[in-house]
Amino acid sequence: MPNKDYYQILGVPKGASDDDIKKAYRRLAMQFHPDRNPGREKWANEKFKEINEAFSVLGDPEKRRQYDQFGTAGSAGDIFGSPYTRTTFEEMMRDFNSSGLGVDFLDSIFGDFLKGRGFSFRVFRGGTGGGGMNLNDLFRQAQTQAPPRPEVNYEITLTADQAKKGLEKDLIRRGKKLRVKIPARVKDGTRIRLRNALQTTDGYPGDIFITVRVK
Repeated sequence: MPNKDYYQILGVPKGASDDDIKKAYRRLAMQFHPDRNPGREKWANEKFKEINEAFSVLGDPEKRRQYDQFGTAGSAGDIFGSPYTRTTFEEMMRDFNSSGLGVDFLDSIFGDFLKGRGFSFRVFRGGTGGGGMNLNDLFRQAQTQAPPRPEVNYEITLTADQAKKGLEKDLIRRGKKLRVKIPARVKDGTRIRLRNALQTTDGYPGDIFITVRVK
């Protein structure tokens, strides 16, 4: 799995507070808004997608803990799946609105998340959308209509000594290498989740689970 340093992407130290991470995300969102980067819209879109991916992980305490321990990755659309990151995203939308910045470009950023749901950021102006739908409605309905995320399962067998010490192993899937970090004192039957690893190996969102067997 590509080694993405989400702390570096957001420009914060590893020990940054939750509030500092939120502030960094909102500041960078304004900086990389394509309206503020004329002639470099494609570059700005990629940077915007990158900071949303980073915040979707670091902005959620549980995902951040998992990232710090295992280095697993996320995707930009994951920002809608947690109340922590979703609330900050809504605050960012208000930042855009109060600054007169458009939101149409978000359809290209979160296209995979919104695909097939009939939603579009283009309908949102001043916090309201077509048919009286607001942004909270978008998130709520998108979550309830979201199809189950696919998952793939693997098993890894360790000796008792390896389980006691912990180690790192490489998993090869479809020619792509994923680094699996096994913590020390791992127990037989433990499942390790590689969040959104299928995006790297198969090109679509989904998790890979590693079940640890100790012999």
